[in-house]
Amino acid sequence: MTKTQPIVAAVILAAGGSTRFGRPKQLLTWNHKPLIAQAADVAWSAGLDPVIVVVGAYADTVIPVMAARPVRIVRNYRWQEGMSSSLHVGIAALPPDVDAAIFMPIDQPLITPRLLQMYVHHWQETCAGILVPQTTEGQHGSPVLFSRRYFEELAGLSGDVGGRALFAQHNDDIAHLPISDSAWMTDIDTPATYEQLRLSTGAVSGRLDFSQIRGLVCDMDGVLWRGQTALPGLKDFFRLIHDLDLKYMLVTNNSSRTPAQYVQKLAGMGISTTTDHILNSAIAAARHIADRQPGASVFAIGGPGVREATVAHGLEFHNEADTEAVDYVVVGWDRDLTWKKLATATRLILNGAAFIGTNPDKTFPLEHTLAPGNGAQTAALTAATGIEPVMAGKPAGPLYQQAMQRMDTTPETTLVLGDRLDTDILGGIRLGMPTALLLTGISQAHELEDSPIRPTAVIKDLATLVQKWRVTCRQSGQPHTVRD
Repeated sequence: MTKTQPIVAAVILAAGGSTRFGRPKQLLTWNHKPLIAQAADVAWSAGLDPVIVVVGAYADTVIPVMAARPVRIVRNYRWQEGMSSSLHVGIAALPPDVDAAIFMPIDQPLITPRLLQMYVHHWQETCAGILVPQTTEGQHGSPVLFSRRYFEELAGLSGDVGGRALFAQHNDDIAHLPISDSAWMTDIDTPATYEQLRLSTGAVSGRLDFSQIRGLVCDMDGVLWRGQTALPGLKDFFRLIHDLDLKYMLVTNNSSRTPAQYVQKLAGMGISTTTDHILNSAIAAARHIADRQPGASVFAIGGPGVREATVAHGLEFHNEADTEAVDYVVVGWDRDLTWKKLATATRLILNGAAFIGTNPDKTFPLEHTLAPGNGAQTAALTAATGIEPVMAGKPAGPLYQQAMQRMDTTPETTLVLGDRLDTDILGGIRLGMPTALLLTGISQAHELEDSPIRPTAVIKDLATLVQKWRVTCRQSGQPHTVRD
């Protein structure tokens, strides 16, 4: 496999005996799940890979709780020797290609996926060996990121000490992540702190605050329509957008159509919009390439959307089977996919072309069934080449980031509407955006029971969303014109 970017893992330290609690702190409830699951879900949702969870005391009780999660559980049989023993076990479990790891406690439940992504971005910018959070008042905290060059020293520590034992010796190689709000660093040291934190943050239940929303990032397939059929509440949804003067972008992982084709499709359903309100994953892929190599040559699989985006960004477009060499292979959803196209893409990737996927969606929703999506196509090429693609579409950030740039909104005031947990919702969570899962497409309510991905709200369909939003406006006296 070709390594395209630094790999950052998470090591969650959960081996302690919780002597102050008289029961496993790991299993205290937060957001309707154990603290250890909360920490693992946040790390996984942030895109850290792999997520290593070190257990020790209460391991036989804790391990079953984590069985369904996409993490690796490792057991520290020497946990009573102190924190260093858990560091040894966690580091030993890291694959050799990991470039850095964020070492996380389980008792900081206010840590978010967005915060962990800030760690990764700041580390990449500074190239520091150690990254420590620091508030405006100079307060330091956890988690702490260590680059690979310190793994050996961490593994050499002994006794009840953690990674901070290296700080004094390597002070010149420490960078600080600026933190404006120190509240998220609060840790649960005592039962009293736990109860106070639960009450003060409303950890028992999340709630979508419609009054704070100024912009919408809305998926299309499975949210606005299925196949050629408009979903219930479509016209009322766009009427709501108009009545509340909301900014909006229609953002899709489907790269097969052009923005103009989406405008035409919506017009056929009685909705008037413009191409300025539409972004697809082909545009994100083309911009990704153009930013790195202007004028690059591209062999593309996909529909008109891929061709238009490639040409519009000044790239050299190829889609012929006799193409000899290109800089990039871009794969978008293709209704006319053939063995010859896959064979050409395989040959070019094996000859050194970078492999870009417009999106990872394994399935595509039709009126009454599911069809193979782009993720199924890229999986075939990965099987043939042994190389994983870099994805441009959701849950990667470019689509949502570009959408917010166009609307001039912030993550906190921009609501994501989607039908897929693993792309629409996960992408929003990673950027710190409120999210609403609509049950009219791929993901269904029963999947939430075992999923580490937790949307802010789960809503039956657009009609229900519109009804809830209008009721909230009336109750709160929201200062917008609301016409029923």
